[in-house]
Amino acid sequence: MSTKIYSIRHSNNTLDLFNAEEKLFSSKWFMEFGKFGSELFNSEEKIIYYISKKFKFWKWKMVFTIKNNNDVVTELISENAKKTIYSIDIDEVLYEIKIHHNKKRSVFKNGNKIVEIDEYFLEKGFKNLIKLQLLEEKDLEISFLLFSCLKIGEVDQKSKTMITSQKQLEPNDEPWS
Repeated sequence: MSTKIYSIRHSNNTLDLFNAEEKLFSSKWFMEFGKFGSELFNSEEKIIYYISKKFKFWKWKMVFTIKNNNDVVTELISENAKKTIYSIDIDEVLYEIKIHHNKKRSVFKNGNKIVEIDEYFLEKGFKNLIKLQLLEEKDLEISFLLFSCLKIGEVDQKSKTMITSQKQLEPNDEPWS
């Protein structure tokens, strides 16, 4: 299995995705009228997605509403009360993102793992950067979009996570690194 490696820099309310030194995508989150939102930009700094983050109290679920440039609206929804599994259906393709221990996240496409994201900063060459390993380049945009959704509202990448017990996180059955 051959993977492509990218790096993500998290600075305040901004995420930048790089392939070597070239910036491919970026996202910026903001707070507006008590709600969190985000915009995802391509390499030409044109907005390609708008995201709003809401907590649906009556269903006890976190929901990210995503609108693309063609005004197509989809939702990334938490699938469990622990908020460690999220899913979205885009053009009849089911994407899931799972949050694991050691600050790792995995993205699945129709049940197959396509991305692993590591925020642990231990690997040489990724000091203060987030490592994104990807199977196929065509899944890069959606993977960065899903990761950006989960990072809305986080200012400091080195801060402790809200979930204190590692037992509450999802097991990483097939780690890549």
